[in-house]
Amino acid sequence: MRTPTPDIQAFPAPGRLPYPERRFAYLGPEGTFTELALRSLPQAAGSRLSPAATAAEALTLVCRGAVDAAMLPVDNTVAGLVADTVRALAESPTPTVLREVVLPVEFALLVRPGTRLAQIRTVSGHPHAGAQVGGWLDRRVPRARWTPAPSNAEAARRVRDRECDAAVAGDFTAAHYGLQVLVTGIQDTAGAATRFLLCARPGGRSGPRPAADRTSLVGRLPGRPEELGGLLDGLRRHPFLRSVSLRTVSDGRGGSVLFADCPGGAEQAATARAAGLLRLRVPGLRSLGSYPSATHVPSYERSETMHTEITGEAGGSADTASGDIARLREQIDALDRFLIGTLKERLETSREIQRIRTGSGGSQVDSGRELSVRGRYAEELGEGGAGVAEALLELCRGRSPR
Repeated sequence: MRTPTPDIQAFPAPGRLPYPERRFAYLGPEGTFTELALRSLPQAAGSRLSPAATAAEALTLVCRGAVDAAMLPVDNTVAGLVADTVRALAESPTPTVLREVVLPVEFALLVRPGTRLAQIRTVSGHPHAGAQVGGWLDRRVPRARWTPAPSNAEAARRVRDRECDAAVAGDFTAAHYGLQVLVTGIQDTAGAATRFLLCARPGGRSGPRPAADRTSLVGRLPGRPEELGGLLDGLRRHPFLRSVSLRTVSDGRGGSVLFADCPGGAEQAATARAAGLLRLRVPGLRSLGSYPSATHVPSYERSETMHTEITGEAGGSADTASGDIARLREQIDALDRFLIGTLKERLETSREIQRIRTGSGGSQVDSGRELSVRGRYAEELGEGGAGVAEALLELCRGRSPR
């Protein structure tokens, strides 16, 4: 994964900032990588920065209007999704992502001045940090007990206050807590990077909107992450979702939270199609908005032969064209299976509505609702859309597919 410095050109120029009072929250306390990510933005200069103990607390400050935006870690190239942030995004009713920042991450072992490696019996840090330095700790301090902390800076505070012997954090954290950098570069994998999201309330952005090349969604799923492999594999195989990143974390209550990254902005047809399909298959999935990415975002996969079949342009032997058509027909077959399954779900939902209506003395058919459906299909599909809607309504009035 490429780890460039933040692209400040993606932001409005000074004087045209999207935050009227320039108040920011970040996962604290002072001295976290999240604070470093926030301070890398030109808007943060001279702004009031408020540390929050948890991602949920930072988003609460955003929702209440106490701050204009919050910077939160969401993903690491080695340790994966930051579960606390993803859960907080799913539980908060309002956050929208303004943009992202990606920073390279290197860890150091921080101790109170004079502490030697052989004296360390307890080490603290964020769980993501622990996942990235576990091998080094096993080799160099095998007798030390790992104690997870809400943040690496909180781990440093614990060392300062003699609650543990050492902390895993950035070397820049040491100065905030009067600690000594005992060893640097203790991460097991070189080149790791963490992705951060700047989150605000919907409508919190003003001024010119930068171009978006990523759209993220979040939502809950029943079942633990290890039980969802079949569902996720099926989604990933869908032709419209092959370039979409789908990952889950535990919600801490026996369920899961799905975090999806779609290439492109919501105004792009392929992105809107992918997001709509995901929402159809995962009820309750909510968009976090479209925003500029700090890294390269792959575009949606598209067969180069698709243009040949549609336009009739020849480009190769008859055998090659036949093979291309066969592959595209397999794609059509997969789409048909998906459409048939979706139609069956719609049929069952319509039947349930009809049972409720007739059970309370109402009519089986709602003519006003059917008119709305016809109009929607005609608007989206053109001249033939009304005919598709009529066939669908006829099916849902009582005839079941065999």
